[in-house]
This record gives sequence, structure tokens and C-alpha cells, in this order.
Amino acid sequence: MKMITYNTKNFRQIEYLKFLPEETRKEIELVSRVLPFKTNNYVTDYLIDWENYANDPVFILNFPNREMLREDDYQRVKWAWENRVPEKEFQRVVNKVRLSLNPHPANQQSNVPKLNGKPLNGVQHKYRDIVLFFPSQGQTCHAHCTFCFRWPQFVKDLDLQFQMREIDEVTDYIRQNEHVHEILFTGGDPMIMSPATIKKYIDQIFKAKLDNLDTIRFGTKSLTYWPFAFLPDFSDEAEDMLNLFRQIVDGGKHLSFMAHFNHPQEMDNSAVQEAIYNIRQTGAEIRTQAPVLRNINNSSKIWRDMWTQQVKLGMIPYYMFIERETGPYYYFSVPLAEIYEMYQHAIKYSGSLGKTVTAPVMSASQGKVQIMAVVDNPADGKKYFMMQYVRNRNVENTYKPFFMEYDEKATWFDQLKEVEMNPVMANVSG
Repeated sequence: MKMITYNTKNFRQIEYLKFLPEETRKEIELVSRVLPFKTNNYVTDYLIDWENYANDPVFILNFPNREMLREDDYQRVKWAWENRVPEKEFQRVVNKVRLSLNPHPANQQSNVPKLNGKPLNGVQHKYRDIVLFFPSQGQTCHAHCTFCFRWPQFVKDLDLQFQMREIDEVTDYIRQNEHVHEILFTGGDPMIMSPATIKKYIDQIFKAKLDNLDTIRFGTKSLTYWPFAFLPDFSDEAEDMLNLFRQIVDGGKHLSFMAHFNHPQEMDNSAVQEAIYNIRQTGAEIRTQAPVLRNINNSSKIWRDMWTQQVKLGMIPYYMFIERETGPYYYFSVPLAEIYEMYQHAIKYSGSLGKTVTAPVMSASQGKVQIMAVVDNPADGKKYFMMQYVRNRNVENTYKPFFMEYDEKATWFDQLKEVEMNPVMANVSG
């Protein structure tokens, strides 16, 4: 474990770009005109091995590279950049590329509900029992992930953001929908907000006295990108944040901190480990999730090590996702068959408490689709994927196995064709 002395004297800003060749710096600058780029000195000082930056998982996670754009798109933007076209025309070229990257996968815009005929543009309600809330002040992050499926939240000139401040409208909506019992603060990253700002939202939720709401969740990457938010010895606001968590728990609400970890390297220092401990001491639980990412964590050993370390630190492995078909999807995507095999090898050698993970899962248009098995059909000698929805827009359609044609090259649900198969004839492969 790397020991970190976290105080203002030793917490320095390094000139991280000086480690990079000039051509690499130019590529980062160019690609970041298309894909949002943001980092901070915690990431650059403590998480990246600069002597091996090109293969470092956190570097790839945080710094865009030219392979994250299709070559023709890269050359198109590069030509406009080098020829110094007027900014308005350059932005038109950039936005055309952005719109080709499927900015709203799984038809997210259809998840926006209405309250008394008015769209709640900072809310998504896809599943029966949970609403997602996008507070306006939380629609940025401490640093940006290059794979992030919510990258349009950070591209203001496309006007594709989900966001709102009106928590009273959200509570009215929850009150009118008795099956909703969870609210997930998401973004962006809600932990970018000050404790005072979050408290205003939480106080309004408690003031509304919503009997049907029993769980509050925060979706966040802050434990990787800024664990100091939960370390009172470093941050004046950290104790306020931890006290807010205690307030939620003491108020009778279940608090779940949905942490995103993409690689064991993100957990291997004293700052993040102390932050995890402090959050757990408030009564909150920490659940972990991440997608499988080529070039970062497409290895069964990495996932096994990650789940083992998470359990050791008192966290609960929750979801192993399949990378969504948006942004630099082709750079990060891995074939479904390969992911399932990777999952099998990882989970079978994981300890009992690591087997809480639901995997592998795709967040598709109708819901979260889990690959349950690869099966052989003796009737035709072919392989098939056996799947089920663990979450669906229609709750009645969950946990009903179905079969899709096997394709060893397919990387997403929509690339497969559903088939009829007699389950009695199917034998689980592997």
C-alpha cells in the first residue's frame, strides 16, 4: 500500500505533461476538443506510474488518446485544427463527430418523466422503484473518465444535459409514484458538491416526509479521484460530509454509496482506504461497480483482485458492466463471449463475499441484461447466449431466461438476434 501524506504542504501540483512526448501532448489536446478531459493533482501525483504511462490503467482512464476517435474523425478534426478554421466552423466539425458517438445510449431521453404534464429534465425514471436525480451543481467531476457513458453531461454546447435544482418537484413526483422507494443522486458526480449544497437537498427530502422512500444513493467516482473529501485531517468540509451521511442514516434512510473502481490500483493507497473506513463508520454501505474496459481491466485476474480488495476493505461488489455503446466505445469494448469467459474465471476463484456481484450486465434500452451462460443446443449443434433482464422497464419481464444467437465477435446486445429454444434441450457450456 502506498502511504500518502495528505496535507497542503506536501500535496503539490506537478507538471504532468512534461513527462509526455510532444506528439502525445498534441494528440491529447486535439482529442480533448471532442471528448471531455479533466484531471487533478491527486490523480497525477499518486495514481499514475509516469515511467510506464502509456500502459498505466489510470493514465488511460483519465487521459484521452487518438485511438479513442475513429481515424477518419481524428483526421477531420486535426485538419480543421491545423488549418486554423474559424472557431465556429471548428466547433461544427467537432459537434458532428460528437453526435456520431451516440451521445444518449439506451434511449436515455425516453426516461425523463413528467410531473403534472411538465418534463422533469433533471430526472430519469426507467425502473419501477428508483428515480435518478441530476442536481445542477453536481454535473461535473473531480476528473473525467475517458470511457464515461455520460460524457454529454460535460459538453454544454450540445445542450444534451440532464439537470435541475427543483428538488421539491422531485419529491412531489416521488409522492405521486408510490412504488418509488429509492433516489439516486448522479451526474456528473454529486460528491463534487459541497456538504452544505447536498444538505439542502437532503433536508428537503426529509421535510417532504415520503413514507415510500427508504433508500438514498450517491453514484460517485470520488473515492478514486478525490478521497480527501472524506478525510477531516485534510479537508475542512470532510467532517460536514460525514455528518451528513450520519444524518441520513440516523433519520431512518438506508444510505448506499455507489463507488466506481475500474482497477485495483485505485485502491492501493492510504488516502482512499481511510476514506472508505470513514464512510463506513457513518452507517453507510459502499457498493462497487465498473464496466469491463479493453486496455484497462479486461483480465479475469484484475477483476478477481479488485473484488478481493473491495471485500477486504468492507465494500460490496455490486455490478460488473459491459461498456456502453457511446463515446470511444470501439476503443474500450470487448466481445461478449470473451467477457463472459473472463467473468467465469474471475468469479469461480473469488471468495464467497465477492460473489455478490451481478455480472456481466448490459444497460440496454429495455433494461439491464445479464449474460447467464453460453449453452450448447444438441438439436442443431450451435451455441447460444442464455440471458435475463435483472432490471426492466416492465418489472414483469425480469428474471425470465431467454436465448440469443451466439456471436463470438458481438460486443453489444443489439448485435444479437433472439431465438426460440427449448430450455430442456440446452446444456450449459464451460
